[in-house]
Amino acid sequence: MDAASEVFVVALRRIEKVPAGDEALAWLYGTARNVLRNRARTTRRQRRLAAKVASHANHSVPGPETQVVRNEEHQALIKAMSQLSDKDQEIIRLVQWEGLSRETVAEMFFVSRAAIDQRISRAYKRLGRTLGVHEREPRTAPVPQEEVGEA
Repeated sequence: MDAASEVFVVALRRIEKVPAGDEALAWLYGTARNVLRNRARTTRRQRRLAAKVASHANHSVPGPETQVVRNEEHQALIKAMSQLSDKDQEIIRLVQWEGLSRETVAEMFFVSRAAIDQRISRAYKRLGRTLGVHEREPRTAPVPQEEVGEA
């Protein structure tokens, strides 16, 4: 049903409330405005719902084995985090879990961004050591040995 038809359906259903004379036109305009607002609201809701459904449809549910491994990893991470200092835990949580920018965290701690970067780096290194993750040695490209032959 188009909007004009809907306005007249509303008018027929509420015929006893439609004012007489010149006021009827203003009432119909007001009804049309409400009908259009309701349609726009419905369209927005449908789009949001479609986007929400689409975002959930792409996620596959992991099997129980994957969930068990993830739970074990989460428990190990929680245990490792508990072994860090309160300040290190707070910085990691603010940046990683709360999603705050490093600039914001620096302002919260009244230090420079470089200081926060350094603290985060150190906290991650301590966390890695606690978890048993070893830093990789920087890879260097092998230097090719050219054989120079005499002509």
